[in-house]
Amino acid sequence: MSNKYQAAFVIPVGANKTLGEDGWEFESSERISRDLEAYFARTLELDFVKEYSGIKEYAGARFKMLIIFDDEKNIENIFFQVFSEGLSVLSEACLDKKKFSKAELFIPG
Repeated sequence: MSNKYQAAFVIPVGANKTLGEDGWEFESSERISRDLEAYFARTLELDFVKEYSGIKEYAGARFKMLIIFDDEKNIENIFFQVFSEGLSVLSEACLDKKKFSKAELFIPG
């Protein structure tokens, strides 16, 4: 993987987005469906790497995915590092309205 990547996030629909000192922060009382973790791993051909401090890490040829959990082990958001031409693949994966009725793709511009 190249060191250059585009950041992308899957967040609850309507979450407040703030660019803070430590990067993007999202605030919402809603959480993301746990089904999306397996869906992205399968669809984007990602392998589990490790789990640490409330984060699960996956990696593949065009993506690195971090699943960010809250204290109750619910998914707060999903962070992607998107390499090469992966952005169109990720965008297409997020078009399934059934899976994404309560989640949205946020790509900082």
